[in-house]
Amino acid sequence: MMGRKLIVYTDGAIRERATGLGVVIRDGQGQVLAWRSKRLPRAMTCNEAEYEALILGLEVVHTFRPREVCFRLDSLVVVNQMRGVFAVRDAALRQLNARARKLVAHLPKVVFSHVGRRHNRLADALAQEAVESEERSVTGRFFE
Repeated sequence: MMGRKLIVYTDGAIRERATGLGVVIRDGQGQVLAWRSKRLPRAMTCNEAEYEALILGLEVVHTFRPREVCFRLDSLVVVNQMRGVFAVRDAALRQLNARARKLVAHLPKVVFSHVGRRHNRLADALAQEAVESEERSVTGRFFE
């Protein structure tokens, strides 16, 4: 799996007292290689949840040591902040953006793309399941 192009879908889901994160990693042909969901026992904003999901995706994708990663998110704000198109004015988002950029710096090539929610259904489902669950983290990985 080393040295290949990967596509990573991430999503965050929020409730009153918890946040759910979902990550799906696919190869260049669209085959699911791994997935992860995580529940954070605290509430946050939508954009904070999207950043936390991106950071989780960055942490997971590092284990594959890819040559290129395309992150696909349904949050236009996070995509444009990571691209440097939008300024990051909110203090909490600035911290999350800095954490994400630190992880991005360790990858050879990274692209951020905005996708509609219908193209991010699996990551969304994982985030929704995590926010509703009592489990802290669930990981799945498929091997060739």
